[in-house]
Amino acid sequence: MDRFEILHEPTGTYSIFDRSTELPVTVEGRTFIGLYRHEVPLALLAAMEPDDSGVPSLSPLSGRASHQDHQQDDLQA
Repeated sequence: MDRFEILHEPTGTYSIFDRSTELPVTVEGRTFIGLYRHEVPLALLAAMEPDDSGVPSLSPLSGRASHQDHQQDDLQA
């Protein structure tokens, strides 16, 4: 689960990023930005669930800025 990083945003919500691409995780058209704390575990499960090909069904968005300026919360993937 080291592939994902959960960030606590200044707005009080959470975002999930793929550490290998440094981009937000997207599953089935939903980008995991602006999640409430209780949504994070289910979002992580969805990101790790394989699709029909057996590959985890996540695809990062393109054209997003790096998240290095954000602070990390106590949640870790």
